[in-house]
Amino acid sequence: MKSALILAGGRGRRMGYREKALLPVGNRTILEHTIEVLTRVTDEVIISVRDVVQQELLSGYTRGMNVVLDHYHDVGPLAGILEGMKVAEGEYVFISGCDMPYLDAGVVQLLFDRARGHDAAIPVWENENFEPVHAVYRARPMAIETEKAILRNDTFVLAPIFRLNDVVFVDMEDIRGIDPGLRTFMNINTLEDIKNMGED
Repeated sequence: MKSALILAGGRGRRMGYREKALLPVGNRTILEHTIEVLTRVTDEVIISVRDVVQQELLSGYTRGMNVVLDHYHDVGPLAGILEGMKVAEGEYVFISGCDMPYLDAGVVQLLFDRARGHDAAIPVWENENFEPVHAVYRARPMAIETEKAILRNDTFVLAPIFRLNDVVFVDMEDIRGIDPGLRTFMNINTLEDIKNMGED
């Protein structure tokens, strides 16, 4: 069984506090698009939200899914990652932001394939920057290391990853074989990004 976790709890400060998950992609929201892509390659989609207010706001899009709320606050994405990893039924979990309008199911499947037998499979760019919220993790060790990182106030998103024992880094050339333009990694951070975004 494979699980997916969508991190929807960000406050969208650079977007004037708009809900990124509800931004339009064609005639759908990014959240609807992301759910549709992930249900093609996983058995379970978990949605991480920051609080009950956001949970209610997104409820029309998340029926029948496991929605988790942050237990820890003001620690960035690690809060959502922890809660998602704790409830995931699959041994492996793909983590996605809620602001990736071109998420590619084939790339997600590749990362699951590469993660098998390891603690994580994480895409890495030529400049050695990682894509930690477009990656697959073994749920139990990631949950353990994420909570440890939060408790020691080390809330850098890569903090728990550096403590995992067996991480596979996936070269961008392998991913280009599926998604030549690497559009799967594109995300929406500002209002300008929306204007520049082409049709899905």
